Amino acid sequence: MSSELSKTVITHSVINKKLMSRAISTAAIIGAFAVPSLSAQAYERIVAMSPDVADVVVALGATNKLVGKDATNHNPALKNVPAVGMHRNITAESVLAVKPDLVLGSYMVQPASIYQRLNGLKVKAVNVAPKEEVSTFANSIKSIASYVDKKAEGSQLAKRWNTGMSPMAKTGKRYLLSYDGRIVAGKGTVGDELIRRAGGINAANVSGLKPMSREGWLAAKPDVIIIADHNQAVVGGVSKFSKRPEIAASAAGKKGGVHFWPADDFLRYGLHSPDVLKKLNAVAK
Repeated sequence: MSSELSKTVITHSVINKKLMSRAISTAAIIGAFAVPSLSAQAYERIVAMSPDVADVVVALGATNKLVGKDATNHNPALKNVPAVGMHRNITAESVLAVKPDLVLGSYMVQPASIYQRLNGLKVKAVNVAPKEEVSTFANSIKSIASYVDKKAEGSQLAKRWNTGMSPMAKTGKRYLLSYDGRIVAGKGTVGDELIRRAGGINAANVSGLKPMSREGWLAAKPDVIIIADHNQAVVGGVSKFSKRPEIAASAAGKKGGVHFWPADDFLRYGLHSPDVLKKLNAVAK
């Protein structure tokens, strides 16, 4: 090999080594300061616009990530979390005020267009439970878990919840679940599903949440009547309500089958729903 050729080979070798060294150094620097992908770990300021979602976040051990909640949520673990409005009429401005990087909610949130509005304002907003169904709520647990980096915990929680929602032995008892002693949970409602899974019969002759006439109440012949507890004063408590002619004529009125429970027990699905099934089944005995 000539002297000139040898010098050329050596020079190229040195240059290649320097370039490789610089490339490695550059890669190391980029790796150290690279912005992570937007994974679950990236979400640290979450707003839960509906109580069903907030309770799941708490159960998954991610309460510290919540910076906003629905005003109707009374979970003790969230007493220091600011309310951003009521889920039935929430505004994008109130949500944005707490500077979230993720907003979660369910079908409960109104107006439904708020998800699109927030996404349009470059804040990720997800409706994790767009339908009022048992399967949808179970899936929402796993979805929420993925956003708070608790996938394993979410799978376990969803499995336990599904198991707890398994249909119970039929009791043959007739139920009326009422918001205020007038409006009842008819066919196709959360209350209807809970009654059937608790082994009972929904005595309401309507579909959806609708008022039922006194004649309808009389014809329903309920064994068990459950009314939202915040309306206890409205109907006059157990004593006064049980004296209404159509109630007094029923087994519920005659045998102490009138109860007042939290409205959330039978108006929506939640982590508490398996316990509600047990309660519904127990009052039939």
